[in-house]
Amino acid sequence: MNPTCLARQAFDSEAFAVDYYRVVNPAPEPLGRELDALAGPFMADAKLDAQDIEGSKALQRLGFRKVCTQPAFVLDLAGARGAAAGEPQAACALPETDLAAHAANFPFSRFGLDPMIAPEERTRHQARWIANTMASPDVLKFLDNGAFVSFKIRDAVAVIDLISVLPAARGRGSLLLGRLKAWAAARGLKRIEVTTESENVPACLFYQKNGYRLERASVALHMRK
Repeated sequence: MNPTCLARQAFDSEAFAVDYYRVVNPAPEPLGRELDALAGPFMADAKLDAQDIEGSKALQRLGFRKVCTQPAFVLDLAGARGAAAGEPQAACALPETDLAAHAANFPFSRFGLDPMIAPEERTRHQARWIANTMASPDVLKFLDNGAFVSFKIRDAVAVIDLISVLPAARGRGSLLLGRLKAWAAARGLKRIEVTTESENVPACLFYQKNGYRLERASVALHMRK
């Protein structure tokens, strides 16, 4: 069978040490057949528009669990003034102690909210994600002591990949967002986007405090067998 509904995710498979698939076509009947044909332990995820209630129910009937809702916030840059903010870094690396601290700093991630994923699995996955982000020249980073924000540029939009502020660096998150805003506006970007989890109320309030507005939301569903 040539899969048309599931796509194996190499990074997640390696990080979780089990075959990991993403739903690319949520059509219930063919998806159900592909799931039934999988041999051995596996994990899978799916994302739908949060308002797609029937689609979410169909996936849950196949055995997926609704893990969280992920709101997307945007900051429109129309009329924003650019300013000197320094240049973001491309490929770089964090000290191992900093990497471990940041990896443990995402308890509200969708993997942290999934009761079927052990805390050590979540932190191992997060550590690899952060390390890959830091090493990638395609992901730009602003870093400060104990804090960083990483992002990509897509169609004149700065899409935040990760933002982490350790407890000792409290207050630097807003400074980093300010640098990103000034840098993006100076380059004529249209807006900045970021996605978080609705359970992460401090993050939602943080983005709103910094001028971001809620635009849309998706729902994350997981399966583990």
